[in-house]
Amino acid sequence: MKKTLLLVMHLLIASAMTSVIAQTFSPEKVYTIVCKPDFNTFMQDKGTGALLLGYEVSGSLWTFEPTENADCYYVKNAKTGNYIQACPDSEVPVTMGTTPVEYYIKGDATGAHAGENFFRMTSTDRTPNDFSEGTIGLNRTGDNTRVQGFASVETSNPWSVWRILEVPSAKQSSLTSPYTGTEVQEGNVYLYNVESGMWLQNNNRYNPELTMQCWTTRGELGDRGLDFQLIALEDGGYQIGPRYTKNNSMNGDGFYFDTNKPVTSWQFTPIAVDGITNAYTIECEFATLGADVNNYLRAVDLGATTWQVVTLEERMQYVQDNASATNPVDVTFLINNPDLSNNNERSNWVVTHDGGNQQWNDFNRFNRHCQVQGSNSVDISQTGITVPNGTYQVLFTGFYAPTGLGALNVNDLNTYKSDGDAAVFAVGYANDETVKLPSVYSLEATENVASVHEKKVGEFYFPGNPDQANGSLGHRLYQTGLLTVTVTDGLLTLGVKTIEGCPATAWTGLSDVKLYYLGENEATRTVDVAITDAGYATFIAPMEAAVPEGVSAYTAEVGANGVTLDLTAVDPIPANTPVILEAAEGTYTFTGVEVPVAESLTFGALTGTYSRIAAPDGSFVLQKQGDKVGFYQVDADVAVPFINEGHAYLTAPSSGVKAFILGDDATGITDIRENLGETIYNLAGQRLSKMQRGVNIMGGKKVLR
Repeated sequence: MKKTLLLVMHLLIASAMTSVIAQTFSPEKVYTIVCKPDFNTFMQDKGTGALLLGYEVSGSLWTFEPTENADCYYVKNAKTGNYIQACPDSEVPVTMGTTPVEYYIKGDATGAHAGENFFRMTSTDRTPNDFSEGTIGLNRTGDNTRVQGFASVETSNPWSVWRILEVPSAKQSSLTSPYTGTEVQEGNVYLYNVESGMWLQNNNRYNPELTMQCWTTRGELGDRGLDFQLIALEDGGYQIGPRYTKNNSMNGDGFYFDTNKPVTSWQFTPIAVDGITNAYTIECEFATLGADVNNYLRAVDLGATTWQVVTLEERMQYVQDNASATNPVDVTFLINNPDLSNNNERSNWVVTHDGGNQQWNDFNRFNRHCQVQGSNSVDISQTGITVPNGTYQVLFTGFYAPTGLGALNVNDLNTYKSDGDAAVFAVGYANDETVKLPSVYSLEATENVASVHEKKVGEFYFPGNPDQANGSLGHRLYQTGLLTVTVTDGLLTLGVKTIEGCPATAWTGLSDVKLYYLGENEATRTVDVAITDAGYATFIAPMEAAVPEGVSAYTAEVGANGVTLDLTAVDPIPANTPVILEAAEGTYTFTGVEVPVAESLTFGALTGTYSRIAAPDGSFVLQKQGDKVGFYQVDADVAVPFINEGHAYLTAPSSGVKAFILGDDATGITDIRENLGETIYNLAGQRLSKMQRGVNIMGGKKVLR
């Protein structure tokens, strides 16, 4: 019901997963250099002669060649081969050149800007150059586009502090892919990164290495994938069109989808990779698409740059070939804009509410959610989603609060503690199936975490405003259980809504939907069986069938004496298993999940058939002769009866028995059985003087007469 969110969550969100390196840099490795206050601002060389700043590009990797002096290096761009030139005077731009220039690189060991991987940089030709008062070092220009000389004194000015991180290779020794891929072509396709096993899509991931998170309109790797529109350009490249507003282009500089920058031309270059068909690298003038060791999208070649172009048809074939109840396959890509990202032209979400205020919030950039506050009639939904028929599971990220988030209170918290989901008046739904949304009170955080849960209620903390709700939802702290739904008409409707009893003060929000496919619906089959006044019939079907009320079903074995039938009651009736049915006269319907027909249709003494056949000579068939019902032996010289589809016949060893009579007045068989000297009981446990019509208990076994 409720969960206690411990301090570990605070540590997860607040800490950065950075690589720890010593102050000594290896000349065999490559590094990025970014400005401390904004980890999206990379030092870069584009071959223009200037030391630039901006989003990561191919020219954002650097090597450090040690000199003879301690902590001193030549700083070289791994892409262009150019070196950072001497640090100039204050507010003068830094240049790039072919001549190595020695730089003193000092860890910022004390003060407000101290920390591992944080350094100050200045060329040793300057005086002073020890970062004491008067030192000029590398610094960010005010417009955040270039590096300049500026005051760089230890413990002051964060814009003169640089985070230098080793970038490990993501190259793998061997590669496999579940996809064949296709040649690059115009049209809507998915782009699959082989090394990471992830798809190119819009961003919805929290990256702990960044101080400023990326928007949902930026390219990233993910489990879902986005159907991009490839458009051939005159230079032989392709426009990667994400179908977001503005220029409909994923930019090479920054990977954003919704800017007014010129369209980027991406070159798809075929490459030979063992085990991979239709493999490509994807590059533009200043960026190479690839993955890092943490499976984040990078603009530099870190060894994980193998891509395949995959069509919707191939993705769906993979889904249908692999999905099962034990192996659900993620098909969230079938939903239009499942993470509610902004500026997405696919967005089909419709919001209706009676009163209250609707808001779309993306305070945390990488997450966006829709909320309605102050309404007891809310519906946030997407209809007409085309999907294959079958069984699905749906997971919603969102929550319900009985009041506005600023008005959370101890009384409502205690009500939830006592009533649980009965105190929740909002659900996630898929077609006609529903699941309760989590209550805002279902996660009891023990720590105040900025932009996640800051509202203290009693001894716990909860999201106290829409921005904190966005933070909590962005970290997927509020998710429903898996909702199972069966689709039979190829259409799916998804959403969240309030239900009867919802107070007019309620807050209802949705952030994300995940969809999993479990395979096609199992085929069900129904079979009607008529039982005459004889009270018995035989039956077999390629399905596990529940036994209808008023019917008994038995498998049969010929007893060791050769003259009795030992019966075992079964319910349900196993598929492809012949049985004897006992019931009052009437027609009975058997229903079950159909399975393939078995090679052998014999079980015990019975053999079934799925076609009308002549009964084999010497077998026994269920008949009523005169007023006696039983299994009568077939005599080919007299008459050969037929066994109809879905029924069975009896086989028995040659013991001189001509019939297994089921009536009260049986002659020969009854005498033989009773002369065996065994005690006979009915099903109620009463001792009998002789066998009665129906089921008897002899020697601890059920015997049919």
